[in-house]
Amino acid sequence: MEYQNGTFCRYVRHKTTELSGTLLFSLLMSTVSMAGNENDEAPLATFDFAIAETLSAIGHPPRFLAGLKGYETYSRQEGVIPLATNLGSRFLPNYELLASYPPQHILISPPAHASLLPRLREIADVMEYPLYNYADGDGNHSDWETIEALTRQLGTLVNDAAASEQYIEQTNRYFDDLKSQLSSIDEPVLMVRLVDERHARVYGKGSVEGMVLNRLGLQNAWQSDLGQWGMTTVSATPLFSIDAKMIFLESPYDPPGGQRQLLADGQWRHLSTVKEGNYLIISTNYWSWGGLPAARHFADSLASHLIESAAPPAR
Repeated sequence: MEYQNGTFCRYVRHKTTELSGTLLFSLLMSTVSMAGNENDEAPLATFDFAIAETLSAIGHPPRFLAGLKGYETYSRQEGVIPLATNLGSRFLPNYELLASYPPQHILISPPAHASLLPRLREIADVMEYPLYNYADGDGNHSDWETIEALTRQLGTLVNDAAASEQYIEQTNRYFDDLKSQLSSIDEPVLMVRLVDERHARVYGKGSVEGMVLNRLGLQNAWQSDLGQWGMTTVSATPLFSIDAKMIFLESPYDPPGGQRQLLADGQWRHLSTVKEGNYLIISTNYWSWGGLPAARHFADSLASHLIESAAPPAR
């Protein structure tokens, strides 16, 4: 009987181990199957945050993103695309990692990363999406239409045109609502980031800042030349002749309260708009050359600050 019981116990242990192994195998196969289903969606890699955040917004985040940590820092959004694998620097990516798990497509926005094209094309098909000032040769284009087109193109690429159209419609409704709330503001706006005691950077067409001002029906007070990236660095002199509400952008790379400190010292405190208190300070929480998600982040901050500053003081 003891032998029979021992034989029975060994039989039970064998069957239990066999069953556990079967369950483990089933779980592993299920995981592989799930991964396979994800791979059916065409794994993508990108070097451009406008592309990456747009893909994520329509529900199809990229598998790889170069410069992920830098984008998180600049946009103040840690874990902004949590499922993406960081490829390292945008201009010195980890080619070995990318080649080990080659995506179906690598997406870039020229002229950035054009020098990487030979290496990237050895790994996977490269697709190019020119944005902002590079959408056409003469610059006579609408940045908003270009970003909308990008959203649609990406929706087509991931076989989910409906998601991209829905996101575009939601974004346009959102901006239409903000525009109506800001309709009483007719004063020009000047977007500025103070670099130091003598220099400032101003923004316009070719950047998220300029695109959002235009979409909200606000007048950009800066009508002079801009650099190829929708901004230019100037000395203080031309800013003293501009009559506008100034919006000072605080970069994540600035020391805490950096813009306010610069406004309190030196020549910046003599700007008429500063002496009159006709200015705002906004912390950037978006990529300045991003897609519709970045535009929404900036528009939300800008509109809320403008509406608050225009409200009559509480009694």
